[in-house]
Amino acid sequence: MAITKIWPVKDSLNRVIEYAKNVDKTENPDFLNSDLYQVLHYAADENKTRFERQYYVTGINCAVETAGQQMQITKERFGKIGGTLAHHACQSFKPDEITPKECHAIGVKLAQKMWGDKYEVIVSTHLNTNCLHNHFVINSVSFIDGKKYNERKAEYQRLRDTSDALCREYHLSVIENPTKRKRSQGLYQAEKRGELTRYALYRSDIDEAIERSMTMKEFYDYLRRKGYQIKGKIDSCALKLPHYPRFTRFKTLGEAYSVLRIQDQIYRQRGPEIRERSKEPILFFVPTPKKLQIEDILGFGEEFRKLRNLYLFFCYQLGIYPKNKGQVSMSPMIKEEVRRMEEISQQTIFLCKHQIDTYEQLKEKQKEIQTEMDELISQRKKLTNKMRRAEPEEKEVLSQRKRELTSQISVLRKDLKLALGVEKRSLDMVERLKATDRDMNKEKEIVYKKGRYR
Repeated sequence: MAITKIWPVKDSLNRVIEYAKNVDKTENPDFLNSDLYQVLHYAADENKTRFERQYYVTGINCAVETAGQQMQITKERFGKIGGTLAHHACQSFKPDEITPKECHAIGVKLAQKMWGDKYEVIVSTHLNTNCLHNHFVINSVSFIDGKKYNERKAEYQRLRDTSDALCREYHLSVIENPTKRKRSQGLYQAEKRGELTRYALYRSDIDEAIERSMTMKEFYDYLRRKGYQIKGKIDSCALKLPHYPRFTRFKTLGEAYSVLRIQDQIYRQRGPEIRERSKEPILFFVPTPKKLQIEDILGFGEEFRKLRNLYLFFCYQLGIYPKNKGQVSMSPMIKEEVRRMEEISQQTIFLCKHQIDTYEQLKEKQKEIQTEMDELISQRKKLTNKMRRAEPEEKEVLSQRKRELTSQISVLRKDLKLALGVEKRSLDMVERLKATDRDMNKEKEIVYKKGRYR
C-alpha cells in the first residue's frame, strides 16, 4: 500500500542554500517551505542523519551530482527562473511490506511514467523508522518545451492511480476505496493547538473503557455508563454524546479505533494471570459520590440559586478553582468544556465583579452596557465630525479624547459579549450538570464483577 502526496517548492535560493549548509538544521528539514537546492540536498544527501538513512538515488534526465545546476540551466534557457522552483512528491509504503530495492524500483518507474518524458527528476529512497518511502524532486520547467508543470487536482489523481497500478504489479496492498471526507478546518486547527476536541474526547474515553473491560459487552456498558449512546454493529458501529446531533463511527476516529481493533486490544490484555484471577468474583467498594442537587442549580434550593454560584460550581468541576485542587474525575459532558476554560473563567469573573445572581439582573446589566456603549459611540461620532473642521492644535486634543472613547467602548463591548455568553452558556451548563448527575448516580456502593477491575 502506497500513500502519495505532492506540493510546490517556493523560496529564496541564496537563503536556503545557506540553510542547507547548516548541519544542525538539515537533521530535521522542513519539506513544505524549502528551496530547490535544499530539497535536492535532502533527497540525495549521502550522509543522512540517524533520523533517515538513504538507500538509493537515481537521476532521470539529469545526473545526480549536478541535478541542481542542470535544473537551473533549464530555467534560465527558457527565462522562467521565478515562481515555483520545483515540485516535491512523496510515496510512502506500509511497514514491512516491501524491500528497499523494490521500493526504489517502484519509485523510478513511477517517476518515468509521470514526468520522464519532459522533466528532470531526482528519485531517492529513504528509511524513516520502519516505513520505506520515496522522494521525488521535479523541476518546475520542462527541458523539452519550457512549459511549467501544472500541479492540479487531476495530476495528483494521475499520480495516485499510477502508484496504485505499480503496487498491484508488485503484488502490494492498495487502498481500494479511500475516504474522501476530511476534517473540518476548525477541528484541524483545534487539534493543532492541542485543544480537547470531540474526537480527542471520544478517543480518551474509549481508551479508558478498553483498559477497564475484558469483553466487548463490558466495553459498551462502560461507555453507556459514561453517557454515550451507541448504535450499529462492527463496521457501522457509532457513538455520540447526547448533546451532539450526529453519531460518529468508531473507525472515523482512526484505524486503531475500529471495532475489530478495539476487540483485539481487549482480548490481548486478557493474559493467563487475569483469566485465573477472574474465576472468583472480586468485591470492591466504590464510594457513592455526593449528589449534585440539580434542583438547587435550577433555582429550587438556596445554595445554587445564584448564577455566579452555578458558574463557580462549574469551574470547580472543570478544575479551574481552587488553584491547588487535585485532579478531578469528569464526565465527558463536563470534560469537553475544558477547551473553553479561559472563556468560562472570564464569564465567572464578570458575574462576581458585577454581583449578578439572577437572569433578571443579567438582562438589566446587558441593557445598561448597551445604553452606555451607544452613548459613547454617539460622542465619538460627534468628535469625528468636529475634527474635520478643527485647527491642528485642537484636532490633537480631540483625537486624544476619541482614542479614550474607543478604549472605553472596547471594554464595554467585551463585557456585553461576556453577558450574552453567560445567558447562552448557563442553560447549557445545567444540562451538562444534569447529565453528570445521572452518570454519577448510576454508580453503586458495592459492585461484583469477574476480573473487571484490577
